[in-house]
This record gives sequence, structure tokens and C-alpha cells, in this order.
Amino acid sequence: MVGQGLPESALRQKTLNSASTQWSHLNLGLPLRKAIDELFEQLSAVGIRGLIFGNGSVKWTYGNSVLFSMTLLTTIGYGHLSPITVFGKIMCMIYTAVGIPITLIILALYVDRLTSLSNIYKANLFRRLGYQNPLCVRLLHFSTVMIFIMVGNFFLPAWVFYCLEISWSYLDSIYFCFISLTTVGLGDFVPGIAVHHPHVELYRFGATIYLLIGVTVVMFMMGLATDFWQNYNKGYHIIPMKVIPEKLPIKLDVPPSYGSIVVHTTETLDETKILIP
Repeated sequence: MVGQGLPESALRQKTLNSASTQWSHLNLGLPLRKAIDELFEQLSAVGIRGLIFGNGSVKWTYGNSVLFSMTLLTTIGYGHLSPITVFGKIMCMIYTAVGIPITLIILALYVDRLTSLSNIYKANLFRRLGYQNPLCVRLLHFSTVMIFIMVGNFFLPAWVFYCLEISWSYLDSIYFCFISLTTVGLGDFVPGIAVHHPHVELYRFGATIYLLIGVTVVMFMMGLATDFWQNYNKGYHIIPMKVIPEKLPIKLDVPPSYGSIVVHTTETLDETKILIP
């Protein structure tokens, strides 16, 4: 994304000069400078608007820009960075207007794929456990998939963040994962902001990939929960059939009875299947 931070020293001096000009009659002197210095230290600590830290580390790094772009496309929007130039703001609006629909379409395709895999697993459970008690089978399917998602999508990544982020507790890490993957994105916890690590850019790329995959899995999880709630006591849509492999024409001499399955054809087929529920 397009973004540019101002050097802290230049912006600090500009603010001090402006304040000194406006409040020169108050003769604030050193207290005013000290208050402005404390203000900029606090702003730099949270990375407001891409300020440069006193030690020279720029907030608008490439890794941070990738993370910022991903938070736009997934609508997480931490707010830890924002463009300050006119061109940057215009590009941000165009980028999100085009990128969000495309991202949602791509994520929906992956959600459909995950749903297909989940349905295969559910069908296998029905074949192994039978069709007499659909509630138990669906509950087993729902529980196992949800446990796998909770461990792989929340608890394990939270442990990684807990190890890398010195100031985060494990509860803070789980809270960050949940708030981020549900696209709430409050911005009180942002990965890679206070990390002093030689591979911090790689860490930010990893966090970006995790958030993108995690949002997809949460979308699938919501669809899975909706399906379970709507169909928790319904039988699976596969009826056991007896197949009679004979060479018979299929004719409709009498109206079909309730529950029968009739195959309409005008030809005599080899191994015609007469389906009996």
C-alpha cells in the first residue's frame, strides 16, 4: 500500500514551533517542550500514522504494508497504520473498493472446498455408524471438526504469538486471534509492532498468511454451525438401496407409491437398477 511516515524529529520540531508561536505570551518554555516530547513518545509507541521511532525504525516497512493491505481486504482494519497523503487516501479507497469483493469471492471458493471435505467426512460417519440416529452422527461430526478448528486455528497460533510477543499473555493472544479472525479488529493488539527480532519482517508476513487463512476457516466454521443447527436431527440424504442387476425395461404401468424411486427411460438398459428404499 501507499503510505509515508514523517520523521519524528521534524514533526516534533514543527509542532513545537507552532505551539511556541501561538502560546508565546504564556512563556511556557521547558514545560511545553517536555509535554510535546512526552506526547510524541506515546504516539511513537503505538505507531500512530506511520511515525518514525526515535531509534530510526520506520513503521511503513514492507512487511507492515503487506499486513496493512491484508487487514483492508479482509475488513479487519486494526487502525495501527493509515495513509496521510491525499494520493495515499485515494489509492486506499480504490484498493479496498476493488479488492474486498475479489477477496470475498476467492475466500468463498475455499470455503466451498472445505465444506465439500466436511461433507465427505460426514457421509463416511453415516455409513459407518448407520442412519438410525442422525443426531448422534451429526453431533459427532460437528464436535470433531470444531475441536480441530479451535486447536489449529486459535489455541496453537495463540501459543506462537504468546512466545513471540513479549508483552502478551496467553489470554491476550487468544483474544487477539478471536477478535482478528472474526474481523472485529479492535487494534488494541497488533502483531509485529513491539517485536525486537532480527526476522520481524518474516514474522509479519507469517501473521498476514495466518490471518488470511484463519478468516477463511472461521467463515467455514460459521457455515458448519448453521448447517448443524438447521439439520441436527435430520437423516442423511443417502437411502440404502437394493440393486437388481437384470436386463429389464422400466415402464410406468401404475402410479408410484410413496417412498419409491422411479427411473424414467425409453430404452432397455444393461444392469438396470430397480431402486427399493
